[in-house]
Amino acid sequence: MRILAVSDAEDNNLENVIKFEHDKISSIDYVFSCGDLSRKYLEYVTDSVKKSLYFVSGNHYVLQFYKDNFNSSKMVKKLYYGKGMRLRFGGIDMHGRVETLENYIIVGFGGSMRYNPGNFQFEEYEMEKIVKRAESAVRWIRFKDFALFRKKKEILVMSHAPVAGVHDKEDRCHQGFKCFKSFVHKMKPLLWMHGHVHFENQKKEQNTVLDKTLIVNVYSSKIIDILNCEINVKNVHF
Repeated sequence: MRILAVSDAEDNNLENVIKFEHDKISSIDYVFSCGDLSRKYLEYVTDSVKKSLYFVSGNHYVLQFYKDNFNSSKMVKKLYYGKGMRLRFGGIDMHGRVETLENYIIVGFGGSMRYNPGNFQFEEYEMEKIVKRAESAVRWIRFKDFALFRKKKEILVMSHAPVAGVHDKEDRCHQGFKCFKSFVHKMKPLLWMHGHVHFENQKKEQNTVLDKTLIVNVYSSKIIDILNCEINVKNVHF
């Protein structure tokens, strides 16, 4: 599986590759967005590579996906309690959702730590409830696979916010969720992709292994190759 993962900032390198060296991304299988990108940009990228989009919303650009529903208290409650709206604008909203994709289980968590009255922000206990429901859904899929003698599926996670203590920062806005770290230790995903933390002009490690899980800050675009349990992460170069 080859993933084009994008997040947080429009990448000039990616745009130039799309325009002038399209063959570099012609083998992409899926586009994953970890949030804070405009709908217009996501449509441009997915239309260019002509592949399916899986996304979570960040703490910015949220209303572009949900503006028709934020007047409904019932729908807002549904979103905040961990249920994306699945098909939105040609993509699959993965917030609080668990989907099977080829031989993998895809799990998604949108939003960030709550730091002001803005949209799509969560207290730790709120996100913990969403994470626990996802854990139950993953266990059910794996139980069915075991009962039907199917090969065990590896887990790929996409989130906007980082895992606590991995790539996050001290300010509340950019703190990672502790329940994400708990998910890593209990469910042992193969890969965790996140955004939200910008590393402009900084030489900081963006790929970290935690309990055998590779955690990748995909800001602002990465090409991720997964073959069996081997993962290769590359920047998009023009």
